[in-house]
Amino acid sequence: MDAEKTLVKVLLLTPSPTHLHLGGIATVNRYREGLQGCGHLCELFGGTSEGGLKQSLEGTIGRFNPDIIHAHDALRCGMYLLGSRTPWVISLSGEDLHCDALDPVHGPMVCEVIRRANRVLVPSEQAALVVEERVPEAIGKIDVVARAAVKLPTSGTDLRRSLGIPRQRFLVFLPGGLRPIKGQHRAISVISLLRAAGADIEMILAGPEQDPAYAGELRELCKQQTAVRVLPALAKERMGAAYLDADVVLNTSLSEGAAPTILEAGILGRPVIASDVPGNRELIRHKETGLLFQNEDEMAKQILALCRNRSAAGSLGVRIREDFGRRFDVEREIRSLLSAYAAA
Repeated sequence: MDAEKTLVKVLLLTPSPTHLHLGGIATVNRYREGLQGCGHLCELFGGTSEGGLKQSLEGTIGRFNPDIIHAHDALRCGMYLLGSRTPWVISLSGEDLHCDALDPVHGPMVCEVIRRANRVLVPSEQAALVVEERVPEAIGKIDVVARAAVKLPTSGTDLRRSLGIPRQRFLVFLPGGLRPIKGQHRAISVISLLRAAGADIEMILAGPEQDPAYAGELRELCKQQTAVRVLPALAKERMGAAYLDADVVLNTSLSEGAAPTILEAGILGRPVIASDVPGNRELIRHKETGLLFQNEDEMAKQILALCRNRSAAGSLGVRIREDFGRRFDVEREIRSLLSAYAAA
């Protein structure tokens, strides 16, 4: 299939319910818009807020008759394509790479999806090496499709105005789904220590409750800290405004693929402090376009350094915006997709 020159019909699969998989649906919607903008035909399966499906996947394939099926997330979508006669590709999520593939229950299924897919799409060269090591049968059919950094609209009400946070207070924004792998609990004690040391700092967490037990623990921890609040997932307009309103955007993940929140914050020129894990190292160049920490002590020192030196924080924001604009544009992402489809 020469997908770059001929019209392609693509069926895109996304995990449901979408309100719990915001990164996945945002990525798939961006793929759909980019492909349609190039004249290709796309249909989305699974894009429902509550996970309800109007018809079966088999019925959708039969009706739409796609040239290729593209599933986002091996465990939650790819397993339904095992045995499909239509060529199909799988985009691996960070959860696939660093959690599900290693899980004794889910790991064998994730690895089988990788083995059976026509092509395997990953966000970085480092992720490709991880896949090759865990599933040697995938060697030769892996495509690196770097995630695009797209500016969110910023017309929504900002956090300071809606929550009554003074302009002079240093605001740390920690977006992302509330589940253990995101490691938000590590930041709560750090903010408490910085406040106790006299720093005028406040932190906002915002994201869907992907693990109710963990989300409950976070809320209990926050009740003991007047300077930390937890908000539900924000609409696109409010997310864009929240990034602009924050003095620094924080990522505390224990593992990552290509964090959408870092891409969203960076392309808007917000300084980023992130955990030093492989996926984040692919996005952030330490001390050049952002800061990476290995433990809570380093996290605290980096937050405090930017709090005390706002001009340094601003410089990081300018450099990350320029860097992301060069490396993670939408057109390049779509060209990479079409190349992977052609190889399938």
